[in-house]
Amino acid sequence: MMATEQGRQGQGTASGMPPEALVLGRGYEPGLVGRVAELHGRYYAGAWGSGAPFEMQMAREFSDFLEGYDPRHDLVLSAHIGRSLAGSITVYGRRLLPEGAQLRFFIVDPAWHGRGAGKALLAEALAFCRQRRFPRVFLWTVDGLPASRRLYEKAGFRVTERVPDDRYTVLRDNLRMELAL
Repeated sequence: MMATEQGRQGQGTASGMPPEALVLGRGYEPGLVGRVAELHGRYYAGAWGSGAPFEMQMAREFSDFLEGYDPRHDLVLSAHIGRSLAGSITVYGRRLLPEGAQLRFFIVDPAWHGRGAGKALLAEALAFCRQRRFPRVFLWTVDGLPASRRLYEKAGFRVTERVPDDRYTVLRDNLRMELAL
C-alpha cells in the first residue's frame, strides 16, 4: 500500500473561505476508502436514490485502484476542511489508454459545494496530468448533475459519448467527457 504524501494548503475561494481552511492531501490516509465510499453513497442516494449496491461498488473499485496504485502515473487527492473530508479525486494513469488518463472518484460533500473544494481538486488533478504529459484526460459522469457538468465544461471538457446504465440500482445516462491536454 502506498504511503501518505504530505498535504498542502489550498488557495482561498471566491466564497470567502480563508486559504488555511482547505487542505489538499496527496496519497492514501487511514480511513480514506470508507469515507470516499460513504460520500458517494450518501450523495447519490440523495441525488437519485441509489442504494447499497452503488456504495459497495464504489468501495470495491476505489480499493482496487489503491491496491495497484503507482505514484509515477496515478494520483489520489483528498480535500479537507478541518477534520472533515470535503472531497476526493483520483487520476488513473498507469494503464495509459489511447484516450489518456482517467479521472475517477471525484466527489465533493454537498456541505462544501460552491466553496472551491471541487475546483481545487480538479485543478490539481489536471496539473498532475499535464506534468506527466498525458495527451488527454477523460472521465465519466452522470447526466443530470448540472453543477458538475458546468465545472468540467469550464475546465475544457466536452461530452463525447452518452451511454444508458443501470448498474447502480437506478437507470441513468452516463456521459463520457474528454479534455485534450
